[in-house]
Amino acid sequence: MIKLAHRFAAIAVVSFIASLAPAADVTFRVTVPAGTAGPVHIAGSFQGWNPGSPAHALNEQPDGTWHITLALPDGSPIQFKFTRGDWATVEKGPNGEEIPNRTHTPSGTQTLDLTVARWADGGSSSITGDVTTFTHAPFLGGRRVWVYLPPGYHDSTARYPVLYMHDGQNLFDDATSFAGEWHVDETCESLIASGDIQPIIVVGIDNGGGARINEYTPWPDGSFGGGGADDYLAALRDVLVPEIDARYRTIPERQSRFMAGSSLGGLVSCYALHTEYLTWTRAACLSSSYWWDDGHMLDYVTTIGRPFPVERWYQDHGTAESGIDNLNAMRDIAVNAGYVEGTDFRSVIGVGQGHNEAAWSARLPDALRFLVGAPACFADCNASGAVNIDDIDCFVSAFLAMDASRADCDGSGVINLDDIDCFVAAFTAGCP
Repeated sequence: MIKLAHRFAAIAVVSFIASLAPAADVTFRVTVPAGTAGPVHIAGSFQGWNPGSPAHALNEQPDGTWHITLALPDGSPIQFKFTRGDWATVEKGPNGEEIPNRTHTPSGTQTLDLTVARWADGGSSSITGDVTTFTHAPFLGGRRVWVYLPPGYHDSTARYPVLYMHDGQNLFDDATSFAGEWHVDETCESLIASGDIQPIIVVGIDNGGGARINEYTPWPDGSFGGGGADDYLAALRDVLVPEIDARYRTIPERQSRFMAGSSLGGLVSCYALHTEYLTWTRAACLSSSYWWDDGHMLDYVTTIGRPFPVERWYQDHGTAESGIDNLNAMRDIAVNAGYVEGTDFRSVIGVGQGHNEAAWSARLPDALRFLVGAPACFADCNASGAVNIDDIDCFVSAFLAMDASRADCDGSGVINLDDIDCFVAAFTAGCP
């Protein structure tokens, strides 16, 4: 007993001496694989190797890196590794191999620049093109947001329309997706390069996990609850949209702001188009859960009719999933409300396709062709399909009214004499 008491006393003395040692403020600045689903943690000898300690969670920065500053005993070596909350997600080497513990001896105020090559639970990122993520604390408690920028964005002064999409973690990267990604980045890169769609910015909003049902549903369902879509859409409208407009060269007018989603994400997109139509003027609603709350959405659109500002509405469904009857019923409601199929409305049936990311990825190209459309031909200012003297009158009127949708010919975001030169060149060349 005396020896045991001496041992505890020695440990207490060592701990006391360690507490008197000068502390070193060490900032760990970490670059992680693109599309990493946070949070990111540091675990090490200094905190008991706890892979998910809340006190050791890093903060994501606007540039995509993750930071944490720790007060560590100066001169005392440490070992550590990075995880995403448990040992099943610990960092690995570039080829998925085990790596030794990282080591460091703190010395005064320091910043360590480190890189995680790969995580244990995922392969290399499948992201194509310019896709980054950021968090904005006022938006849904710092919900992660993905941003795809079109080719040439950084080499021009042009402004772009924006497509907002739900379930952001499933859109761009297999490593973060639930059951495979939508390939939004690859699809946009291909369609922009071929001229099938105009260059566009895509913003993906991660779903809220357990909050997804509540955020994506306009009304509560007797079996599933929910009904918080109005608050979710208000957060997009009042917090996220202004932040995106401030960070990127968007066309801020509502005519250039679109929405898309699938399943409950399709439901909330349809609802937004008919409720928040002063914010969203086009929507693609894939495999929409029109069944929610005994088909409330069908009744709602019947009552609302066709809001005048709405420009295009796309909906679809696969034959290998339930809901085709609701899709067709909504098509009839839309036509009766004044939508013209093939012009401002399109309803598509995916033969043999189910309720999954693979089906939505397969239907996405046609959805974007309809929703986004090809680059505008500014020579046909009045969209008559013919280039003639009436288009000159149209452009002059738009120029004097500072109407960016028809007068900002060079896409610079500023209406000036350069747009006149641009229109003259376009008028001379005609439309393809």
